[in-house]
Amino acid sequence: MECKLTKLFLLVFILTIGVSSFAADCQYNDVKLQVLGSGGPELDDERNSSGYIIWYKNKAKLMVDTGPGTSTSFSQTGAKFEDLKGILFTHFHVDHSSDFSALIKGSFFTKRTEDLNIFGPAANAIMPSATDYLARSIGEKGAHPYLNDYLIKEGRAKYKVKATNVPLIKNKTFNYSIKNSIEVSATPVDHGSIAAVAWRIEIAGCSIVFSGDMTNRFNVLKDFAKNANILVASNAIPEKASKRAMGLHMPPSQIALIAKDAQVKKLVLSHFMKRTLSTQANTLNVIKKVYKEEIEFAKDGLIIMLKN
Repeated sequence: MECKLTKLFLLVFILTIGVSSFAADCQYNDVKLQVLGSGGPELDDERNSSGYIIWYKNKAKLMVDTGPGTSTSFSQTGAKFEDLKGILFTHFHVDHSSDFSALIKGSFFTKRTEDLNIFGPAANAIMPSATDYLARSIGEKGAHPYLNDYLIKEGRAKYKVKATNVPLIKNKTFNYSIKNSIEVSATPVDHGSIAAVAWRIEIAGCSIVFSGDMTNRFNVLKDFAKNANILVASNAIPEKASKRAMGLHMPPSQIALIAKDAQVKKLVLSHFMKRTLSTQANTLNVIKKVYKEEIEFAKDGLIIMLKN
């Protein structure tokens, strides 16, 4: 009788607190975020443009964005291209994507044989979809047609590149499974007239969210980033910015509110421009008034440890 009561109590307990409470804790010692590029599109900011690596057990598993300079930085970190399970694009502005073709060309000299999946926004009136971007970059009629072997079945390349388009449906989240129990989610965000998405990566019980370039007009990031171990937010404009700039990016006060409401454990500011590199002290003061957890300013090459 006592055994039956114990089992009944356990069942009620599980139903009460929810099975999700038994999910594995973040293996924060095994997962790292490394910044390949923390700058924007300017030529004289002395930084690479946007790009990041997600490391798991000392292997580079994912890249997020491939802005100018990131292909060189990738090799400098000791990462191996053959370890990558995917590349995620927040959008296809030059400062987030232009080193993609260089990475594919450079991969010829690596041991990669596994197909590579890339993910990015679907097309809108101005920007191409991920599949279009791939074709326009290394397709038969693209900018670098000699790399077309990486796309066609009969091509001689050791692996193929495949693209997935994230639908641009507001207030919707789209989930994708990647090998080795890596789950990624994307949701459309407002970046003016540019097709753009935010990304959430779930790996080893840990979550890392990238806002990409966005305003908060869709009001989706606070829920999308809920309880993330790290939120990487673009800090391309200062608190006092022009109306045009505010139509593309979030000011620090908006980032602070999102980080607070989402209860993220660590906030990483990145994607700086000269106008925000010179105002970092003020940015920090503005955010600290609202968000009380740890804040880091990204630098090229910086390894960021997760907070559990």
